[in-house]
Amino acid sequence: MKQLITILACIAVVQFARAQQDSVSHYLQQGEEAASRRQFLPAYNAYKQATSFDDSNAEALKGMADMALELRYYVIARETYKKLLAVSPKDTLLVRQLAELNFQTRQFQETVNLVQQARTMGSKANLDWLAARAYYEMEHYGSCLESIEKAWKKDSSIAQMPFIAARCYIEMNNYRRAAGCYEQAIRLDPTNNKWMYEAAMTYSAIPDEVRAIPWFEKALAAGHPRSNDFLENFANSYYGNKQFDKSIPLYQEVLQRKPQDLELLFSLGESYYYSGNADQAIETWDKMLAIDPQQARAVYMIGIAYIKKGEDNKGKDLCEKAIRMDPSLAKLKEKKSMFGL
Repeated sequence: MKQLITILACIAVVQFARAQQDSVSHYLQQGEEAASRRQFLPAYNAYKQATSFDDSNAEALKGMADMALELRYYVIARETYKKLLAVSPKDTLLVRQLAELNFQTRQFQETVNLVQQARTMGSKANLDWLAARAYYEMEHYGSCLESIEKAWKKDSSIAQMPFIAARCYIEMNNYRRAAGCYEQAIRLDPTNNKWMYEAAMTYSAIPDEVRAIPWFEKALAAGHPRSNDFLENFANSYYGNKQFDKSIPLYQEVLQRKPQDLELLFSLGESYYYSGNADQAIETWDKMLAIDPQQARAVYMIGIAYIKKGEDNKGKDLCEKAIRMDPSLAKLKEKKSMFGL
């Protein structure tokens, strides 16, 4: 009797396994037919159903993952490819695909891990650029630059490589190296006005306004919007290069949109002053005081402007008044040369 029960149990197991396999085959065929017609959702559902009968079937897992990718179900695709990799651990193409999916789904450390795994498996694919972008997102700037250098040796046509390198150097306050990388990136993408603006700002941070100004000009010529920030930074570069005739109209343009911006008014007043127009400078700083009477620096500069005009007593009184308002301004009394006095 026991032997009969055992035989019957074995038969049942075999029949169940056969039924399972028949079901897998049925849904695999459904998935393949739907995929061939580019009906991705029915194909995905069919392959998914196949995995419910056999969750280690490589064909079913690959079909489900591929269709999930077509449907932009990136997280599902990633997790399904992981299961497939467990079934096919030596598939270097799969490792690469999974690394890219991890990057798309912002799993940056896992991306790096998979790149390293692909290398140990002998993959010849250029995954250094993928690793570089993952390192950048994780703020590992040194490792990012090392990976970019490796990737660049294999393919020096990707403009994003020197651009990301520039961003790394910016984060590490190495503005000269960053500026060089921006120029390299723009040579590969010569219409990118955003990068031109960033190059200008980087040169300005060195500071090297002589080289910053042409990049501001190129960015505008390439169609960069005349935003407030852009124009103010452009004006600051002209100011820093003592081209006050060019900084003045830019400050004025921004002030039309931001008429009560105290920093802009102060800078415009300085541009007038250093261009030799003391009266316009005084008028501009007076606008600051109309907005905020406690602007001691404006009072001090008005005093300096009166001294420049030859009205020494009036000017000195105003300077002393400003110092009483803000004692830190006293240090400027010893720096007359900076005002051309």
